[in-house]
Amino acid sequence: MNITKDNNLINNLKNLFSSIDYKTYPSFIDDLFSLIKSLQKSRNQSFVFLLVGRTGVGKSSTINSLMGEPICTTGDYDPTTMEVQSYEHEINGIKFTIVDTPGLCDDIPEKGNDQKYIELIRNKVKQIDSLCFVTRLDETRVSPDERRGIEVISEAFTPEIWKHSVIIFTSANRANDYLIDLQERTKRIQYAIAKYTGDEVASTIPSIAVDNKNQTTPDGKRWLEELYTQIFKRMSDRGALPFFLATVTRIKKTGKKRKKQTQKNPSENYEPNDANDNESDINFNSQQREDIKTKLFSVVPILEKICGSLGSIFGGSIGKTIGETIGGVIGHGLDFIFSLFS
Repeated sequence: MNITKDNNLINNLKNLFSSIDYKTYPSFIDDLFSLIKSLQKSRNQSFVFLLVGRTGVGKSSTINSLMGEPICTTGDYDPTTMEVQSYEHEINGIKFTIVDTPGLCDDIPEKGNDQKYIELIRNKVKQIDSLCFVTRLDETRVSPDERRGIEVISEAFTPEIWKHSVIIFTSANRANDYLIDLQERTKRIQYAIAKYTGDEVASTIPSIAVDNKNQTTPDGKRWLEELYTQIFKRMSDRGALPFFLATVTRIKKTGKKRKKQTQKNPSENYEPNDANDNESDINFNSQQREDIKTKLFSVVPILEKICGSLGSIFGGSIGKTIGETIGGVIGHGLDFIFSLFS
């Protein structure tokens, strides 16, 4: 802990809001300081994605789309062995790991060595914050190898891991009847998972269809924002804030568009949103914003106290004011968080 920096931060906040009457909310500065410290602490934490699915279904492309950077290598190579691959990366100063499981859901000669693979996963992977089960939407059934993959993951991490999972369907544009296929395929995957978790857990696992070659699915809706929202909602509390801060510079506030970063490290400079646009920007609709808000409340309880009085006491510009004062990725985070309540 750096006491001098903490005192300077508190003094800066007091100076920033020196003209505000604190009778209605006397502990505002202290609560805001606690929120900022929570975000700062999260910058030193990491998060881990586990990707499960057959080789070539689009796991790497999907995670690259989610994170906005080419993190994982892509390709339709044929797996020759069961292994665990880790991709270490850093965005906005936040470290994270993508863990892939090539061969697990593929029909290869090693498929009889499940117990050996379970031990390999347990020894190599100590933390999982989000599980992405990836499969093609245009398939007609859950393959025996996918069922086996579900079994292995359930045994390696216990069925509890599925509480942090999302089912992702790729190749959405190849579905015969998009909405019906999405509904039916979801039921079948959930049913396969329910064998290990029970219906109560499996039936709540959300599914998202994606098309890594297009911004929208066949129903005309953008899928990136929904993918982000569902993953964020299901992510462990431990990993949620680091994930949020790693991606927040791509998130737009309501009715505004984010200014493109020209610096190599966007966490070093805070810039308010403006009219510039980018295909990888994330622009939530009203329901998605509510879902993001709910998750943030559960991860950072002090938010509910702070944001419950923001509009009436401080007005709608509070987020931008604080964000510009704090700066960096924390400034971006505060600006967006407070925009959820204005």
